[in-house]
Amino acid sequence: RETFTAKRNENYELPHEDTLTFLNEGYDKLAFSFPDAQGNTISLEDERFKNKVVLVQIMGSWCPNCLDESIFYSEVYNTNKNENFEIVALAFEYAKTKEKAFKSIERMQTKVGIKYPVLLAQFGTSDKAKAQEKLPMLNHILSYPTTIFVDKKGVVRKIHTGFNGPATGEKYIAFQKEFHSFVDMLLAE
Repeated sequence: RETFTAKRNENYELPHEDTLTFLNEGYDKLAFSFPDAQGNTISLEDERFKNKVVLVQIMGSWCPNCLDESIFYSEVYNTNKNENFEIVALAFEYAKTKEKAFKSIERMQTKVGIKYPVLLAQFGTSDKAKAQEKLPMLNHILSYPTTIFVDKKGVVRKIHTGFNGPATGEKYIAFQKEFHSFVDMLLAE
């Protein structure tokens, strides 16, 4: 046993969620190519995403915070369907096989009512260092979930780490307000 003393730093503030993950030097775009449950390989280069604001959700079906975020994004996607707006999720799954990973993804999609594509980016581990290898343009994947906001020209405009879900009260209300304001700004450009 060892005794220690802690002292609160009243001036300490956590870094802002939009500053933790960013594009590495030399990159201004996000690129990926992953399969969906039907075996189709989907990429940001696909026609579906051209000239649209795209949210890329980095998540896992096993992650409670990702579930809360997926519920929020699904509601946004389903109720505010806009021809200039898309969401695509990249799932990083614990499941040991591709088949089990897709079953977990499909179960979540059905339970939540997710209509946007959820792609399998990785299975067998949710290790963040391994996940970062799949998206080398990012400095790191610090947290599940992380959302990448891509404008109509394909330029990454913001990367938001984490999610302040309904249990965070005021933070959730502030998040929703900031989210809608930022997406509306991107759509208006």
